[in-house]
Amino acid sequence: MHPEPCPQASIKRETWVLRVLLAVSWVALLACSGCAAMQRDGLPFSTPFGVGVGEAPVTAAQLDAIGPVWYMDWRWYTPTIEGHERLYVIRCWEVGQDQGAIPSAMRASGSAWWSLGNEPNDPHQDNVTPEEYAELYHTFEGWAQSARRCHILPAGIANADWKWAEAFRQAFHEKYARYPRVDGWNIHNYILEPGLDPYEIGEFQRRILAFHRWMEAIGDGHKPLFLTEFGVLYGDGCCGRPLDPPEKIQSFMREAVHWLLDSDVVTCWAWFATYSELYNGDLMTNEGQLNDLGMTYRELVHTR
Repeated sequence: MHPEPCPQASIKRETWVLRVLLAVSWVALLACSGCAAMQRDGLPFSTPFGVGVGEAPVTAAQLDAIGPVWYMDWRWYTPTIEGHERLYVIRCWEVGQDQGAIPSAMRASGSAWWSLGNEPNDPHQDNVTPEEYAELYHTFEGWAQSARRCHILPAGIANADWKWAEAFRQAFHEKYARYPRVDGWNIHNYILEPGLDPYEIGEFQRRILAFHRWMEAIGDGHKPLFLTEFGVLYGDGCCGRPLDPPEKIQSFMREAVHWLLDSDVVTCWAWFATYSELYNGDLMTNEGQLNDLGMTYRELVHTR
């Protein structure tokens, strides 16, 4: 959200009224300084740092141990974790099954951010074509219109694939004679292809920069870019890959986060994950205690 510019007062009375309104707004802001849902500096959340909540549910105290982070758990119906902002996620397959619960939840969520789907371009995730996704997103738009205050995003697009995003956008235009309402864009960024180094920070940066250049080309460069999943999935013994030294992923995390902070291209980001049970990158043990990587992320959260 971008604040509207204040018009110059033409008479003393207007100037006085404006000053009173500004004073009241400032008092209200101070009163709400502890509110987790407060948006700061026009950003979606009060912090750019987020986490993906994995297989094991987490408590407010466990997220507090990391710091003031926002979170997503790839769901919309789970209870909200007190004191932490949230991105709500609707899965593509839920759209056709909904009987009104989702739009009702969107209306109740106020100015929260909602995303439709999870990696629609990945055959192992939501796995829909750009044309199919355009129809689903049109329904999602209608729900958001009834909610009015909420903000909406497309799904986290795997590999930060701007070509898939463009195909979705064009498919929507062909079907509905307009482009979709998009309050921001949403990507995931892992380096998983055979022959590529999953720790290659240059490739990590290249994909994000390419997506943002595409956003600028379509006139969306001013909108938030969410990176709702990033990390290094392999390296913990899964998926036919050997174990990597833990220091290697800590180094990648530091380098990636410092670049995200310095580049000012991505608005907010979420590390995958608190505890995934299978993949590399867990921030916690299965008992919910921070491990060495979790301590590294906490350090980054508090030293930004």
